[in-house]
Amino acid sequence: MRIRTAQIDDASSWLKMRQALWPDAADNEAEMAACLADPRGETFVADDSGALVGFSEATLRDHAAGCTSAPVGYVEGWYVAPAARGRGVGRALVAAAEAWAASRGAVEMASDTEIANHQSIAAHAALGFSEAERIVCFAKRIGEAPPVR
Repeated sequence: MRIRTAQIDDASSWLKMRQALWPDAADNEAEMAACLADPRGETFVADDSGALVGFSEATLRDHAAGCTSAPVGYVEGWYVAPAARGRGVGRALVAAAEAWAASRGAVEMASDTEIANHQSIAAHAALGFSEAERIVCFAKRIGEAPPVR
């Protein structure tokens, strides 16, 4: 297993993993291109003899809940294929993101997950993350959307 930075040639496999993680995302391909172009971000992939089995996307943010320093390393996305779970792949992907963020001056790392994603909460806790806050977001329709032209 080798953890390395993502390359454009990884796009097909990376896209499939992103779609598994975020099936409702509007435009995974555009977000991937933005990840590769972002000077304050880096994407890592887990390469298992030429087959990608996981990824982590990290950025530097100016602030994050529970953090007191800047910049803050932030795990924007993290996925390991079901068949590769339980082998330390996720730990290695997050460690790569942490090392990258530390090399750019970050002394803290943050992340988030949905409040009901108990598997992700447990995975974060296993890697030493502690819960910083919980929020509930609200939305309310106040009119009809204008027609699309």
